[in-house]
Amino acid sequence: MAAAASSIVFDDIFTINDIDKEGKKFDRVSRLYAHSKNYDMDLTLDYNIELFQLQKEESFALALASSLARGGAPSGANATDGAEDASDDKERDVWRPDGKGRRGLEDDYDYVMYGKVGISLVHHAAFANDAKGLQV
Repeated sequence: MAAAASSIVFDDIFTINDIDKEGKKFDRVSRLYAHSKNYDMDLTLDYNIELFQLQKEESFALALASSLARGGAPSGANATDGAEDASDDKERDVWRPDGKGRRGLEDDYDYVMYGKVGISLVHHAAFANDAKGLQV
């Protein structure tokens, strides 16, 4: 896992077991099925095949981050007035480079996605019992 000062909340290496095993539903999107090396996790991921091409048995690094800001997401906790709070909130929500010379985590990866993550504990019943209080 990533360091505490980072906005990366999860990272691992995944090996692709299959791609589009249930058939292809969209022309430019494929669904991959992969397994992680470090955390013994299964992953199902939809991705744009025109932007990022992957093959069965290929490995790739995946990181989940709360923000693309380096060194963690800016917070308004140390701000002295409302104007600084608004500025921090605006910077935290921007996922593209801000044009001010600061580059984010997107420079470290070949493919960046934005959206929601769904977690299923169905396949690992023992883990599901331990994680009943887990909120995602």
